[in-house]
Amino acid sequence: MGPRQRSPDELRRRAVGAWLADACADLANARSLAAHRDEGTTPFASAFHAQQAVEKGVKALLVWRAVDFPARHDLGLLVGLVPAGATMRELNVGGLTVYAVEQRHVAGSSNPMSLIERPTWDEAEEAISQAIDALSRISADLASAGWAPSLQGDG
Repeated sequence: MGPRQRSPDELRRRAVGAWLADACADLANARSLAAHRDEGTTPFASAFHAQQAVEKGVKALLVWRAVDFPARHDLGLLVGLVPAGATMRELNVGGLTVYAVEQRHVAGSSNPMSLIERPTWDEAEEAISQAIDALSRISADLASAGWAPSLQGDG
């Protein structure tokens, strides 16, 4: 007898759990990099993980609310797809998008960036603060929309 068939609701629940787990891991990575800056970590790496945490959290919320989204890193666009009434919509996190794409290009490439434009530790810390607030709101929005982690142990 093969593995049991999973219902669409169970698959959606598992997908949301996976997006949230990845979001939490990215936030932990951002915080860890900031905490170990004396070991040669960079503010950009920290800010990148903060942006990723928000992006994955928003995608978890969109999956739960059954909203299709494009394969894009644009937080302004993704947050704009969140249904009305979600507190996540009140946050202005679109500015974090720059840490997802543009600054991956190093100076001298086809899309040169001035090293002066790379984020400072203060900016990375602000990105982390925004990610903490965003994930808190996303958790509340998910709960108010009826999502709760599976008690069946998805592992």
